[in-house]
Amino acid sequence: MTYLYLSDPKSLEKFLNEFRQILKDNYQKIIVAGEERYSCGQDHTRLNPNWKPFQNLERYCLEQGLDDFEVRDFLEEYLNRKIVCECDILIDRRAERKRDLIEQFGLDFEGYDLVD
Repeated sequence: MTYLYLSDPKSLEKFLNEFRQILKDNYQKIIVAGEERYSCGQDHTRLNPNWKPFQNLERYCLEQGLDDFEVRDFLEEYLNRKIVCECDILIDRRAERKRDLIEQFGLDFEGYDLVD
């Protein structure tokens, strides 16, 4: 049922818009190089007792009658990235890192094989 619901583009867009707003309302807003970014504010490690990687997703999925594990799997495939924390649904860490490296060094290393 969850997969069928999210497979509909309108339902997926509605889900992502509402969930991203929930995250923005609950996360810290930080400014990096004049750009707004949001963060859960926790180290993403199981050794961190304060890190609760999917608490908002679990609650929102329960309210919507969706399976949160299926939602995570679907979103990993849809967003084409690993989701370790809800932060990864809101932001693309790889794109942010790439943007930061370009700003710092003026180079884009993507596509280059740096190892001989």
